[in-house]
Amino acid sequence: MLNGLRFFQRAIPKDIKGGYGPKPAYDWGEVDRNSLAKCVLTLCQQVRDIMSSEPRLLEIPAPCYILGDIHGNFPDLISFEKALWRLGPILTPASFLFLGDYVDRGAFGVEVVSYLFAQKVNAPNKFHLLRGNHEIREVQQMFTFFKECILKFGEKVGREIWEAINSAFDCMPLAAVVDKKVFCVHGGIPPPWIGDGLVNVVNTIPCPLPRPEAMSALSWELMWSDPLHLEMLTPEQQQKLLMRDGFGPNVRRGTAHVFDEAALEMFLAKNSLSHVVRAHEVQQAGFQVQHKGRLLTVFSSSNYCGGSNEAACILADKLKLRTIRIDTS
Repeated sequence: MLNGLRFFQRAIPKDIKGGYGPKPAYDWGEVDRNSLAKCVLTLCQQVRDIMSSEPRLLEIPAPCYILGDIHGNFPDLISFEKALWRLGPILTPASFLFLGDYVDRGAFGVEVVSYLFAQKVNAPNKFHLLRGNHEIREVQQMFTFFKECILKFGEKVGREIWEAINSAFDCMPLAAVVDKKVFCVHGGIPPPWIGDGLVNVVNTIPCPLPRPEAMSALSWELMWSDPLHLEMLTPEQQQKLLMRDGFGPNVRRGTAHVFDEAALEMFLAKNSLSHVVRAHEVQQAGFQVQHKGRLLTVFSSSNYCGGSNEAACILADKLKLRTIRIDTS
């Protein structure tokens, strides 16, 4: 699959041996879609078997590069590859953790997922994939990934591809602890009345998890919650937060919760952690540091939805966190 994606990635100005005519970069050209579909389906089963055997809460040693939302941006993913694991993940002296939201919005969700799944199969102990809120069927049907599968493979095969990919998503871990001190997740921390605010409870989340909202309130919070911006609140609203352990309804998303600095500090202290690294929100510089430096948001897809934001990642190493912006031009 990785060799096929190299072909997809590059432009071909004229006919080459094998009968493939000219094609632009990031295009499959005359590749037989049924053969491609068989490769994707096989890959989905392989990666599903691997992730089914993993704990729901991963423990990853440092050094580790942490990447946020990709959202079908295959060119940016390749920019990260060139900068961070040019020789491949096996020969790179670091692990790689992706925080979810691989599909929707961008045009290359199938290719992003195929690339990440192939790397996971090749280096299961070096490449780690968490689930985000767009790795949910209902969300994809509202956005673009379901339509992308149908467009690229046709109605019948496209549905089969979409379901196989989502069947793998159902088995993804939900969170990770890097370097024994950094809690990593797509959305945010859960309120204490769900799992008592303990990270090891994440391992009780069922696998597979085809209906996370109905099957696990904890998984839903991990995928959907957000940090709170106190400057946007009235004194009355801040007082209500104090009465709910620093958590309030996530009005912007219409689901899950928001959490303030006090809630974050309580969560970190309870679990002997130093920081939380999460994704879920686009950042102009590719990252944002909040709550006295103990909460970092990272976003790894530049020019998101036609905007001008940059792409970034975070390196966790030797009990330090370093933000890295990637040139994706």
